[in-house]
Amino acid sequence: MAGKVKGKIVTLARENKGEKMTVAELMHHNFDEIFIELDPVKREAMMRNAYTEDCVWIHPGGRLVGIAAVNEAASEIRKRIPEYRYKVVGDIRTMHNVGMCRWGSGLPDQPFRYTGTDVLEERDGRVAVFYTFIDSGTRRSRRRNKAWLSAF
Repeated sequence: MAGKVKGKIVTLARENKGEKMTVAELMHHNFDEIFIELDPVKREAMMRNAYTEDCVWIHPGGRLVGIAAVNEAASEIRKRIPEYRYKVVGDIRTMHNVGMCRWGSGLPDQPFRYTGTDVLEERDGRVAVFYTFIDSGTRRSRRRNKAWLSAF
């Protein structure tokens, strides 16, 4: 069954109860909390609640396996662009245990510096696999994409 979800819908209370999250909730959690967290210890704790131990992240810079590897890459991204935030653009589209959404990133309340699409596969209420596609965009965006990719 396909569906669409808008808005932030993940709460810490739900997370701490160990309840399974939907694909849309996992995507929002990734953008709104996990990938903007500057503290790698806090980020890893959030990831352990939301990711499978053998999770896979496939992105333009390569393929990472496991929470520790994804957390390390997220730390490198945050070191290079700590002030950037992510925002889901439009609806999160879901079908069975897979979700897809467009997103943008940049300084808060400023135009996006780069954009992309994420696809996420959920297993037992946790992120099992996610793919990040980054748009090539303008010349300025390409420079920012290279900075983002250099984190890997």
